[in-house]
Amino acid sequence: MAPGPDTNEDDSLYALQADLDQRKQQASNRFHSEPLPLAVLVLVVLFVVSILNALIPPAILNPAWQIRLVATLVSNAYLPLIALVILALGSSLPNQKRLQLLRDKFTTLAVLAALGFLLLVPLQGLASWRLIRLNFAPLEQGRPAAETPLDAMEKAIKEAPDALTLQGRLTELRGPTIAPQDMARPLPELKKILLSSLQQARTNLERRTSRKGSDPRVWILIQDSIRFGIGSLALAASFAAFGKRPGQSENFLYELLGVLRSFKAPHLQLPSPRRTPPGRPRPPGRSKSGSGRSRQSRDPEQLWP
Repeated sequence: MAPGPDTNEDDSLYALQADLDQRKQQASNRFHSEPLPLAVLVLVVLFVVSILNALIPPAILNPAWQIRLVATLVSNAYLPLIALVILALGSSLPNQKRLQLLRDKFTTLAVLAALGFLLLVPLQGLASWRLIRLNFAPLEQGRPAAETPLDAMEKAIKEAPDALTLQGRLTELRGPTIAPQDMARPLPELKKILLSSLQQARTNLERRTSRKGSDPRVWILIQDSIRFGIGSLALAASFAAFGKRPGQSENFLYELLGVLRSFKAPHLQLPSPRRTPPGRPRPPGRSKSGSGRSRQSRDPEQLWP
């Protein structure tokens, strides 16, 4: 029996309704997913801008610059972590191939970020130690930390050929500014006045240092070093949990834990047993069947060392 016109109309209505529902679902998914890549991009741009701000001006060998860079990285690492969370949640939506591809790229970058934060732990520790030795170690020896700048000022005063050169040198060393009335004095008299003021400043600094004892900034630096070290380890674990190397099914954190377990395994394994030479007599006091254990439950190769 051939289908009537009513049946064909019903099928057409059902097909039209299914197509409309599919379009609504796609529009809904696009509405929920299109802002996600933009949010990820904004978070990444904010993180990169903060890092560039810490890098300028560059001073790679300066421990203070290194600590400032570590502090910026640790303080702003939540931005890429939020981006990874957004990608992980957004890629779980249906028909989100774009977010899935973006997630795959960011998971590879997360592996590099995890390794970078692991390297920050010894870097910030070494930088903190160098900064303490450079600026605060003289305090432990009874010598003010500012003695080196004061010595540089004293050398500049003694070697200056004229007042203008002396003023420029003191400005570079962040020293005192020569008053206009003192600039008109003869150079030997001006040097004598400046050297007297410098000696008075050194005496006051030594007296103030002897009353204070250890500089509290040392402990602040140590506390920051501990905080940055623990924070770097936590961030490395977080990025490793999101990271995944190409071709690997497990995340990078699982791989790192596997490496740690492989280092511990040799200490937990027993040495390989040696076979008993034929004809070797059994030591006295050791029964044939073993003490308290059946002969079948023991490996014959483990009876002898």
